Amino acid sequence: MSLKQKEFTTPPPHPPVGTPLHCPSALPWYSIAPGVWEFMLNGTEEEKAVLQWWEPNTLSAQTDQITHTYIEEVCTLRGGLEDLSLKQSWGIGAYAYRYPGMEHGPYKAAKEGCLQFVKIMPAK
Repeated sequence: MSLKQKEFTTPPPHPPVGTPLHCPSALPWYSIAPGVWEFMLNGTEEEKAVLQWWEPNTLSAQTDQITHTYIEEVCTLRGGLEDLSLKQSWGIGAYAYRYPGMEHGPYKAAKEGCLQFVKIMPAK
């Protein structure tokens, strides 16, 4: 991972609800799906640490369960997500470590939205 030494005490505020995709005023946040935004903390597209913001009541773009080829580590910092397949809600402090191929989601954000720390690592 190409990491850079970096520190801050307050991340930039996430975009307001309803901000259009690819809106220059949202930077340094960028949209990864309608209503879902990321702020790159460190790394590259293949191996990264991000803050991920889901706008209130946002449904994941995938309507089926999600799988991926990388390792994903997630910790919920604010709000929550409901896993619609499991019918289980994940709130503040919830943590997941997912191997490649693990089925999860689709998701719906809580009424207050969801802020998560997400780390993506290639499978070894």
